[in-house]
Amino acid sequence: MSTEPSSGSATGSGATIEERAEEEILSNSEPYARTVQGATVEERAGGEIQPPPLVGWRRWPRVALRATLVTLWTLAITIWLVSVCGIGALLPGPSDRRRAPLRRKVARAWGRGMMFALRIRIECEGTPPPPGALLVANHLSYLDIPALNSIVPAVFVAKAEVKGWPVWGFLSNAADTVFVNRAAKRDILRVRSEMTRALARGDIVAVFPEATSTAGRTIIPFRPPLLADAAATRTPVHWVTLSYRTPPGEPSAQSRLCWWGDVGFLPHLAGVMALKRASCTVRFGDAPIVDGDRKALAATLRKAMLRRFVPSGSGRGDAPSQLLGMM
Repeated sequence: MSTEPSSGSATGSGATIEERAEEEILSNSEPYARTVQGATVEERAGGEIQPPPLVGWRRWPRVALRATLVTLWTLAITIWLVSVCGIGALLPGPSDRRRAPLRRKVARAWGRGMMFALRIRIECEGTPPPPGALLVANHLSYLDIPALNSIVPAVFVAKAEVKGWPVWGFLSNAADTVFVNRAAKRDILRVRSEMTRALARGDIVAVFPEATSTAGRTIIPFRPPLLADAAATRTPVHWVTLSYRTPPGEPSAQSRLCWWGDVGFLPHLAGVMALKRASCTVRFGDAPIVDGDRKALAATLRKAMLRRFVPSGSGRGDAPSQLLGMM
């Protein structure tokens, strides 16, 4: 991890570490780059983050039980979907208007079942957006998708690698997820077109403009491309913040529930299943934001979200104001 000074330290050029890091991210030609000299913006803002601990052998029976529950629930949802819509419901491709309502019910049922199987309690604050809304969220983990779906079923924009993940990839295909090919910069045009179609049929479309998952200490600068159409049409953009928490005596949410660094999907999922219990707080914004400039829209959304954001695993009431001071 980085050994440079923490948040607020000035560099020789007069800019803080975070300002240099954010400028590097916003100007980087690689749209998904999230590092500056080997350290993420989040690490520089909050200091070194400890890697997730290994799962002790005494917790493996719990892991096995929850893995079984997740598998059985996914199988039950799949059988339900196929029995109603036929095998075509599992093939890639967008829903038509007739299938979309069922797909939303399936997504909500799967999300709630997953949270139950993993013993993650959902706490919701605020009012979810209406049908056909664009929803922006901070991104902490693959758990964000079932957590949000358990409250407000949505079409998510996700990296193409998700298609190959056990359980998540299979259900993501059936849930009309819009996959982004990171290697092809022009793929963003296709993604925006699919987002427009989903919004037109009444789906809530959820995007993670940080373009990576983080350890949950702050919200890093947003990438604006997926907000371009909303800015051009001055469409109101809704927002939501997510944070996770683990009980005393368990590994921290930042190291166990948030997915960051080089930890593989299956080892991380095993760590999640090893927890006794956890909670996820979903905070919907008070009002949507409108701006005709995509970069200004991205910045305004992030600022509004930071006011409501509480770091994962932290219950300090002054956390949001501290984070605003790091912008």
